[in-house]
Amino acid sequence: MSSTKRVMPGEIRMGAALPKEINNIIEPKQALTGLRTSEIRYRRLFEAARDGILILSAVTLEITDVNPFMTELLGYSRAEFLGKELWEIGLFGDKEASQAAFRELQETGYIRYEDLPLQTKSGESREVEFVSNVYEEAGHQVIQCNIRDITDRKRAEEERELLLESAQAAHEEAHRANAIKDEFLAVLSHELRTPLTSILGWSNLLTTGGLDKQASKRALETIVRNSRAQRQLIDDLLDISRIITGKLRLNVRPVELAPIIAAVVDGMRPAADSRNIQIHTALEPLMSPVSGDPDRIQQIIWNLVSNAIKFTPKGGRVDVRLERIHSHIEITIRDTGQGIAPEFLVHVFERFRQSDSSSTRGHGGLGLGLSIVRELVEMHGGTVTAHSQGEGQGTIFKVILPLLSIHQELTEVDMTRTLVGSKTLAVWQPSLAELRALVVDDEPDARELIVAVLIGLGAEVVSVDSAGEALEEMEGKPFDVLVSDIGMPLMDGYALIEKIRQLPAERGGKIPAAALTAYAGVEDRMRVLSAGYQIHIPKPVEPAELTTVVANLAGRYAKPLAI
Repeated sequence: MSSTKRVMPGEIRMGAALPKEINNIIEPKQALTGLRTSEIRYRRLFEAARDGILILSAVTLEITDVNPFMTELLGYSRAEFLGKELWEIGLFGDKEASQAAFRELQETGYIRYEDLPLQTKSGESREVEFVSNVYEEAGHQVIQCNIRDITDRKRAEEERELLLESAQAAHEEAHRANAIKDEFLAVLSHELRTPLTSILGWSNLLTTGGLDKQASKRALETIVRNSRAQRQLIDDLLDISRIITGKLRLNVRPVELAPIIAAVVDGMRPAADSRNIQIHTALEPLMSPVSGDPDRIQQIIWNLVSNAIKFTPKGGRVDVRLERIHSHIEITIRDTGQGIAPEFLVHVFERFRQSDSSSTRGHGGLGLGLSIVRELVEMHGGTVTAHSQGEGQGTIFKVILPLLSIHQELTEVDMTRTLVGSKTLAVWQPSLAELRALVVDDEPDARELIVAVLIGLGAEVVSVDSAGEALEEMEGKPFDVLVSDIGMPLMDGYALIEKIRQLPAERGGKIPAAALTAYAGVEDRMRVLSAGYQIHIPKPVEPAELTTVVANLAGRYAKPLAI
């Protein structure tokens, strides 16, 4: 007999189907609970999202909801967003464009902008990625705008683009610099080999003895001229090296410009006369001085005048003018030469730049002269400019230098300084008769040249090839002058003069000494003088300059020759 268990009210038996009435009650409750859970999840996502979210009415375009990130991003409060249209708040810089975009959204149901700028409340611009969709919600059409801040990403992209452009520009600049360097090295090789060809060629002909007197004289003149040209190339290279490394120094003092300019022009007249080029000067006399290095100012004028002569055809003209304009002095060099093309005019003062560096160019040189001029002028606190109407129209170079604020008396040396190695120096002859000189140089050819120059003017010369031998010679009969090289094996010229200065006066400890060396930098000169030498003479040296230095060291002064 089976037993039947009564189901009490409220008790549901496991596995038994629920009554229909109960199901009808439970299902709406479950749906309501699920809906509420979804709403809670949505609200949590809405509140926590790291993208800005705006909800708008698709009909009125009024904002009905906004998440916290959006208020944080743009600086507006939630209350300032709700019930407003986007352009009322001022998020978009262009109201008409934004209204047109939302009309498109109403028609198409979707818009997307990848680089839309929005304005914050403080006026700051933020780059955003803007995506909007239209969808149904409770029987109404609403617009959801998802706004992602991409400002940092855009800035990173822009910085990356700038770095890329900078790298490309640096690469192109390096390529151009490398091309200029290759051109310069080719020109340098040409400019050094050209005078060497004449020097070696004529020297070989002289050694064979096959030249007559007139040809021999022409050979010697050619050798001297090409040697000086090569020395000028080396001087220019050294000046550029000192300028680049910041080692060029000025010996500044009050300087009168008119005598220096006149001396430069006089020194350049033979070159101009040989090509039938007229040089005219207009120099205001007794002008207030400038503060500068007279040797470097002379170099500036020399480079500009020689450049004008170089690029002026036969029968042309060069004008040199000096005048005071208010609180500065202007030096103008005008020529009737080939002029400068407009596209090259901006590069005329750049290093290693020449308007024509090809093998068919009509003029020699390294393209350093004008660069050196600009650097020297700027070191004097001045400016230099170039003007030309174009090729064949001549060129005008203008140097502007400031005047001294307080006039200072000039010495005779300042007023009458002339060009070293110029025609003026060659007409003065020192007397070296009965003068005893000690020459120290480990290079036989250089030593023999010095000996020949000094003996030729009556000096008694003892030459040695080491500092050790020089010290031994000092133990004997006293010398009047010491001429020593610096770079020598075992003991250099610095150690030599240090040991000599430690000797008593009667054994030559106070002998006047000149350092004749290929170390020609400013630091080298300062070290030479600090070591105990009276004068620093850079190699190569002109015979006239060498004999004048030796005569002055020994207290012998030059007398003018009859001309």
